[in-house]
Amino acid sequence: MAGRLRRIQKEIADCQRDQASLIELKLVEDGNIMHMKGRFPGPPGTPYEGGMFQVDIVLSDTYPFQPPKIKFDTKVYHPNISSQTGAICLDILKQEWSPVLTISSTLLSVQSLLCTPEPNDPQDAQVASQYLNNHAAFLETARFWTECYAKPEEGDILHKTSSVSASQQRQAGSNYSNHQSPVVAAARPPEPVLSSEELEKRRKVQSLVDMGFEANHVRTVLIRANWNTETALEDLLSNA
Repeated sequence: MAGRLRRIQKEIADCQRDQASLIELKLVEDGNIMHMKGRFPGPPGTPYEGGMFQVDIVLSDTYPFQPPKIKFDTKVYHPNISSQTGAICLDILKQEWSPVLTISSTLLSVQSLLCTPEPNDPQDAQVASQYLNNHAAFLETARFWTECYAKPEEGDILHKTSSVSASQQRQAGSNYSNHQSPVVAAARPPEPVLSSEELEKRRKVQSLVDMGFEANHVRTVLIRANWNTETALEDLLSNA
């Protein structure tokens, strides 16, 4: 027992000292080292770039011989992350866990999962289907969710240097095309002039919001419906 607690305390201290990884770790309650929150930036070159993502971490009495229980608190649109519960489909959190892994290395693997989706082994089948069959709509929805749910708080440090390896970044480039530019926290650029297409999209969103539906949910459903208002309305009503 004492040896396990010393190991956990060392892992927490090592993670908090490691500024290069940009992984943040803090206890949920002072004195309880078995329950933590971890935070990390979305990897560059992905739809999650510019966001800060929080996960919930619970260690069992059998750690490190059993993996930690980790789920996303931040809503993420990703084939291997439940859009409802935040549950994660990742082999090292299941059968590929090894006691040599640490909290820090596990969080880096979770962060890297954002670079390398596995749609053929999904946690969220609907998101995986869109990833495979309508990738442009997947990218648009994933970016939109990042903007809505993973907006950095004041004082957050985004990725000045990437905690993802060069090979992973190259893989991300092949997985995610036409990604947006990094968010820069310094001088804000002027507001862009909206295209007629974007104005029409906003009009469609507003028309459904006026019927009593929540705006973020409306936009997600419209993207899934390829911006067909009638199809989106049927979807909204059937799931109301």
